[in-house]
Amino acid sequence: MTILRVFGAYLATVLVLVALAVIAQSLFVLAGLMAVGAEIGAADALSMVVDDLTGLGPLYAIFIALGLAIALPVAALAGRVLPVPRGWVFSAAGLVCMLVMLTLMKEVFFGVQVIAGARSMAGLLTQAVMGGLAGVVFVLLTAPPRSRHTA
Repeated sequence: MTILRVFGAYLATVLVLVALAVIAQSLFVLAGLMAVGAEIGAADALSMVVDDLTGLGPLYAIFIALGLAIALPVAALAGRVLPVPRGWVFSAAGLVCMLVMLTLMKEVFFGVQVIAGARSMAGLLTQAVMGGLAGVVFVLLTAPPRSRHTA
């Protein structure tokens, strides 16, 4: 597999994770607002998600890109020694990446979780699941080509 293919898969994985994580955090914020009585129509909700993708997305992408730049190579090394399917290893790496990144962000920002949609346990775990899904995306994009010969 060429380095360009791996790098392209990495960039695509970052973009997918940013989109998933920002949308999930937006939905958690919207749910929280509605829980306290705010009336939010579909157009307003969609507008908020789009605003979050364009406003929060680029900053969140920096953190996610750094986290995945560590997690994915570690997963590749771990996958060579662990007797488990590649998908599980990279999915776990994405999940752990998000948990560690969000925990570190909270510590760095004086105990405040700056990703509002990750302030609850459900929100944090949803962000982690988005990381796990991103790991699967990376596996799919870097899967070795199938042999043309069938037995």
